[in-house]
Order: sequence, then C-alpha cells, then structure tokens
Amino acid sequence: MLDQLTIDSFEPHVGSSFWLHWSGHKVELRLTRAARVMESEAARLKRTAFSLYFLAPLLIPQGIHHLTHDAFPDPLDIFLVPVEKKGDAYTVEAVFT
Repeated sequence: MLDQLTIDSFEPHVGSSFWLHWSGHKVELRLTRAARVMESEAARLKRTAFSLYFLAPLLIPQGIHHLTHDAFPDPLDIFLVPVEKKGDAYTVEAVFT
C-alpha cells in the first residue's frame, strides 16, 4: 500500500493527528507539513518523492513504526526519523521515494 501513496494522499491531512502504536502506547503525531523533494531528484524516480513531518510529544527512535489515521483504511508501517527538537516536542520525518 505504501508504494501507492503520493503527496496528494497526505496534503489534505496536514494539521490532523496520526496515531503511533509503540511500546504499548498510543502516541499522537500531528502532521505539520507535506513537502515535495527537489525537482531534479524527483525526475529520476517513478513517483514524485515527498517528505512528511510530524510533531511528536516524545523522542521516537528511528525505525519502522505502525501509524493509523481515520482517512486510511489500513495501518501504515512508516520509517520515521527524528530530525529536530522544538521545545518539549520533536519533529519526526518520513521520506517517500
């Protein structure tokens, strides 16, 4: 399913909550941005590459994480990478190529 998703799948959900199921906890991740990669890089790929940025209330370790959202019928197993600390929250990135 992940290979069928595009930036258009996520742009309507910027500002909404995704739910991370991790270590027995359900953690809210707020999707703060969906961004295309540079056009020169995207020209070599089968789909337009994009990144998703989530704001998390705690440090999520790099790895594949199980996320759910009401707009997606199936759970999404997405590779997340912490990229920045903002106050008491963390920005987490997922890159789709």
